[in-house]
Amino acid sequence: MELSIIIVNYNTRPFLARCLAALTATTTVPYEIIIVDNHSTDDSVPWLRSVNAPRIRVIFNSENRGYAAACNQGLDRATGRYLVTMNADVITPPHWANRLIWHLKHHPSTLMVGPKSLGIGGKQWAGPRSFSRHLPAADRKFAALYARQSQRAKFLIGCLVLFDRRLPAKIGLFDEKLTLGADDFDLALRIREQGYQLRIARDVLIDHAVHASFNRSDPAVSEKLATASWTYFRRKWAAYLQEYGWERLFEDEAPVFPGEQAFT
Repeated sequence: MELSIIIVNYNTRPFLARCLAALTATTTVPYEIIIVDNHSTDDSVPWLRSVNAPRIRVIFNSENRGYAAACNQGLDRATGRYLVTMNADVITPPHWANRLIWHLKHHPSTLMVGPKSLGIGGKQWAGPRSFSRHLPAADRKFAALYARQSQRAKFLIGCLVLFDRRLPAKIGLFDEKLTLGADDFDLALRIREQGYQLRIARDVLIDHAVHASFNRSDPAVSEKLATASWTYFRRKWAAYLQEYGWERLFEDEAPVFPGEQAFT
């Protein structure tokens, strides 16, 4: 298998249906999809039980194990050479995986690649919409303007990231104490700390609804999980945060770790 796509679902059935339809239409390398349902309370479970597609496997959890643990469940079952973890509220354009894989293969020091997006900020933001609001057309523009161009990044938003089996072998899987949030920042620091890179593929554009699960779940439960996750993250990386601060670690162009070059 060339590609394994892991999607953690929690109360996002309408978004998940669109996500799967897009993946089926736009993924042109041999792939499998592993959905980990984190004990959804909407109509996700009966809907997923009705899905009959040979490329899709579903894991049903009897409790909400948190995002990181659910990702690890999917990764443990994955058979692909390349691995993707993504949110259920993401829409992909045609041939998205081929382009992300190209960047990973042609930058040996890079362990993780992410796309540009219409729905996230930072360096991955696609910029003002002076182009078509129709994703395939907008993506074609990016693919033509920035063909095979990428840039190093201090972190990648975890809504969709691609990596290969070097990452779990060298860095390890997701930290399961990060139940909701901060998992992407944690992975970024672990990757960079070991002398590897993260990279943004400038020629791939996705659409991301942002916080679909938050908006369809009990806000008190989500807040509790997120608070616990961020509290643990800050405690885990307290020495770096105290020495460098958030901006230096993740936002400015200055290097932090030995051998790291400026992020220009």
